[in-house]
Amino acid sequence: MPANDSPPPATGDYGAKTSREAVQTARRAPRTGPEPFGDPLSGILLVAEPVAGAASVGANAGVVEALRRCLAAVKLDGAYVTWPNSDLLEEILSLEPGALVAVGPAAARAIDSLDYPLARTSFSESPEGSWFAWTKGTSGLKVPALAPALEDEAAKRRFWRAFLAIRALAPEEAFRRP
Repeated sequence: MPANDSPPPATGDYGAKTSREAVQTARRAPRTGPEPFGDPLSGILLVAEPVAGAASVGANAGVVEALRRCLAAVKLDGAYVTWPNSDLLEEILSLEPGALVAVGPAAARAIDSLDYPLARTSFSESPEGSWFAWTKGTSGLKVPALAPALEDEAAKRRFWRAFLAIRALAPEEAFRRP
């Protein structure tokens, strides 16, 4: 085979397959929260706690917008964000994230309830804002729920202090001044 007719790299095929599986899983799962967003191949998966209640459509939109802004502030706009759903385990397995972040205690309980066989540490038992080894290849981080932070200054400071730990995942050059 001539050099210019070489097959495409396997990483591209794997990435396309993983992205396709994540999209199919997201479409198939009954949603209790907004639609997932971000890049499923980013290696960073956030499971966010939806706002419960009848008036939650507007509140969830506020949480989605705030989460997008928080991720942009730490230069991780591409992080993949999903919500607890019946196919969460399949979503985690197909994405194989290097970092798994639970946004809120309900999200932490949803991840723990999966009884992931390789989990070393539960999210519910982990301190907020500190990285821990969830599995051998995946770091976990638990942060407070975002919805209360939208209305209360103390909750906002608590959320932001814990959330800033995610900044360790951003490329160093993202924070360099020109």
